[in-house]
Amino acid sequence: MLFKKSPEKFWDLIASKYAASPIQDRTAYETKIRKLKTYLTTDKVVLDIGCGTGTQCGDIADNVKQVIGIDISRKLLAIAQQRKEARQQDNIDFLQTSLFDERLASASFDVVMAFYVLHFFEDINVVFNRVHDLLKPDGFFISETVCLADKNKITGKLLRFAGHLGLLPRMNLLTTQQLEQALQNSGFSIVEKIKFSHRPDSEFTLIAKKMKDKCGLSK
Repeated sequence: MLFKKSPEKFWDLIASKYAASPIQDRTAYETKIRKLKTYLTTDKVVLDIGCGTGTQCGDIADNVKQVIGIDISRKLLAIAQQRKEARQQDNIDFLQTSLFDERLASASFDVVMAFYVLHFFEDINVVFNRVHDLLKPDGFFISETVCLADKNKITGKLLRFAGHLGLLPRMNLLTTQQLEQALQNSGFSIVEKIKFSHRPDSEFTLIAKKMKDKCGLSK
């Protein structure tokens, strides 16, 4: 099966296996969730891009007004819905859609999250501009991204080539520096840059604040 034009089929195919896989560094994950909650209050509305099985949506739901999780995989979202119902969290909504769905209105969210999904977008600048538009003034964008270009470049190129062939979803070879620069170019100010895990392959979590409007004026 080729996934170049339909990456959702890849995620549908591996959904059950993905859902059953344990979090690799539970301590780091729990520390990250505690940090996320310092940016949340019960009046906040949160968007989770590429929410997968909804784990992070569920773990922050009690601290916010509403969480909207979006993903392209129908089967991942079915698992997310089951977990939501098991936890009886009525303030979570899941949508099978993309970041550019017009139903997601400008200035609708206090916080946007994107964990391990940004490297699947071809143009990161377009993504950050869209997130900037979705956030309310002074809103926060919290992301953690696979930066293949910071690591083994040969492995990264092989994975990207497999994406071009359609054997895997297409991937962008990003660096942390590239992400930081793109965020700043899109009107964000990085307020925290943290590694929650001591694993050598761990990624930075970037917490960025929306600082400018569409005309580039400071807020």
